[in-house]
Amino acid sequence: MPLPNLLHPVPVVIRPIDKPNTPYDSDFREPIQRVARKSDVTLPGQVAWANDKQVQYTRGGNRYDADGYVLFRYADLSAAAITLAVNDRIVSLGGLEVNVYIKHFQPMGHYADAGGPTLIKAFFSDKDPAKQG
Repeated sequence: MPLPNLLHPVPVVIRPIDKPNTPYDSDFREPIQRVARKSDVTLPGQVAWANDKQVQYTRGGNRYDADGYVLFRYADLSAAAITLAVNDRIVSLGGLEVNVYIKHFQPMGHYADAGGPTLIKAFFSDKDPAKQG
């Protein structure tokens, strides 16, 4: 099975969400105050920042593009025993301290002998850019 290579991989530090230990409001089914997080996990990833944030006007309202993405290999994720999820926090991209959250995913690198995708593109964005230092 071919294992795809990342171009210029850097260490990416992720702080995964811990849903079982997060207190939820029983009526609204949303986290109360603060979401619990697991310990940091460092993975190699290929980082790409978006050139600009363009607004897409849709029937459902305005949709803003992500700030960028990180490309991970499924082999690295399984070796670290981690499953990425929406709202996982990224705290470092190649030594650069950030405060961004995973927004959505796109599987990539479909090889016939791999039986499916070998890469996953995790798009990230900042939830509150005013608090950035």
